[in-house]
Amino acid sequence: MPNKSYSIEHNNISDILHWIDKGTIGIPEMQRPFVWSTTQVRDLIDSLYRGYPIGFIVTWQNPDASLKMGGKGQNKEIIIDGQQRITALSAALMGKEIVDDKYLKKRIYISFNPITEEFATRSAAIAKDPKWIPDISIFSQPNFDEFEYVVNNSERLGLPGNELNKIIQKVKSISEAEIGVIKLDSNLPIDQVTDIFNRINQKGTRLSSADFAMSRLSSDLSHHGNDLRKEIDYFIQIYRDKNLAANIKKMDTEFANTEYYQHIAWAEKEHTSIFDPDFGDLLHISLGLGFLRGKLSQLVSLISGRDFEKQTYTEEAMTRAYQKFDEAVQYALNESNFHRYVLLLKSLGILDKSFAKLPDSYVNFGYILYLYLKKNTDFSNDQIEKYTKQWILMTALVKRYGSSPESGFDRDLRLISEANENNQLPEFFERTISQNLTDEFWNLTLPNNMEAQTTQLTNWRIFQMSQIHAKSHAWLEKDKFTADTINEQGNIHHIFPKAYLRKNGFKQSEYNQVANYVWITQPRNLEIADRAPKDYMADTETIKYHSAENDKENAIPATLKDYDYHQYKQFLDERRNLMAQSIRELFESL
Repeated sequence: MPNKSYSIEHNNISDILHWIDKGTIGIPEMQRPFVWSTTQVRDLIDSLYRGYPIGFIVTWQNPDASLKMGGKGQNKEIIIDGQQRITALSAALMGKEIVDDKYLKKRIYISFNPITEEFATRSAAIAKDPKWIPDISIFSQPNFDEFEYVVNNSERLGLPGNELNKIIQKVKSISEAEIGVIKLDSNLPIDQVTDIFNRINQKGTRLSSADFAMSRLSSDLSHHGNDLRKEIDYFIQIYRDKNLAANIKKMDTEFANTEYYQHIAWAEKEHTSIFDPDFGDLLHISLGLGFLRGKLSQLVSLISGRDFEKQTYTEEAMTRAYQKFDEAVQYALNESNFHRYVLLLKSLGILDKSFAKLPDSYVNFGYILYLYLKKNTDFSNDQIEKYTKQWILMTALVKRYGSSPESGFDRDLRLISEANENNQLPEFFERTISQNLTDEFWNLTLPNNMEAQTTQLTNWRIFQMSQIHAKSHAWLEKDKFTADTINEQGNIHHIFPKAYLRKNGFKQSEYNQVANYVWITQPRNLEIADRAPKDYMADTETIKYHSAENDKENAIPATLKDYDYHQYKQFLDERRNLMAQSIRELFESL
């Protein structure tokens, strides 16, 4: 029989809520937006009242770190499944405030009709209706007097005192209902804990390593782990919506007065989606910079006191890990560093609009590399920016972090740090780039990779970046730049109009090709209509805006003016090669 990696206990709801209040169990969501609807909270309470099961909660206490003087440190248990249910119970039964998606504290009021034994979310009508108890949390308050309540309310509620008392006892007994608690073995590695959660929740929300790491941070008060969690979380929210800053500061006044908040206060001033990391991105960036590691499961182990060399957990290792992590977070969220990196991305041709943005993994690693070079080398700013930009483009073009970004991060951080230790970084960059971006890649692989339909294709985005970087004009325009056309929501036009190709027997997969797309303004799109290129390119209105230079800026073959559907496939091959050439020119200009 296999060894069990868990134990099962049955605990009263009141006990679990008490342990959370004492801090024995960590539940970070009490200060993060509560995502359940009030209807879900009502249904949960109703299920408990009727004696229905509400599922298990799952906790995990990572191994206690050994203390220098002997003994074990007492790490909190972390609720890794059941956080929303526990928060809902705390809100409805104990009257605890939750935080909504605007970071405003509010109460959830669950009302009860003792005559019909019906629960409901409190409305204005229910609050005025004498037949309803507007807030069931009154029964959990320390000063609640059952006898006095029955005497004062039995007539109002239309129930004899003894009946009302029985019903109140039944409502109060909800907090004494048992919940099954699955306690995962403390020796389970983080990846196994995550796997267990995801198997339990195959049809629900999956636990990510980032969620796990944030929960672990929130459970630490000794090394400012919870402060770091808040710093990361609040930065993300404020950077995306500066109006949330006032709510957060009001909701969490104590934290707002700490140096951790002051360090991110600059986020109240501006926002750009050119670089818009979420908390998982910032965890990866801080882990990569602080520990030269790429897997977030390793971060959980590190801040839990894991000494990878000795294969043990120690308080000393935990303290050291938190110091490194804290330093990395502050460096990543430094206003100057962040702004300079945004400017670097802009100089690559990246726009706020998703049409000219790269997948997050490449931009995230780019920031790790930028910060690493700034912190650990004596390279000039120009050198740092050059290597960072080239690395971002190279890795995106060859999909270096496509299938397994964390493993790729892990490998490249190791290689980069080794090269730096050996004073071989420039040689490493040049060698790695030349091995990946060969003439064969530029002339054969990249054009072939442009054979796709979706505008989400990374190479299509990089082509647009090449146009923005080169300050290209939109096609058939003299004064309108491609960047302006994208920002003003111009049209991605089919160079061979799709209606024209469809009429001549081409399928959707054939006419919806990246190589057939180009940015143009609405007026020019209307002029082209559904005609063959050789027809609309001969139009007097089109001729006024056409030039060989403008064709080159948009990677349009010079022979397009002679083409109809017979040359369509030839056109696609020609344009893919020209687009690849534009991207190469972007790379070689860096």
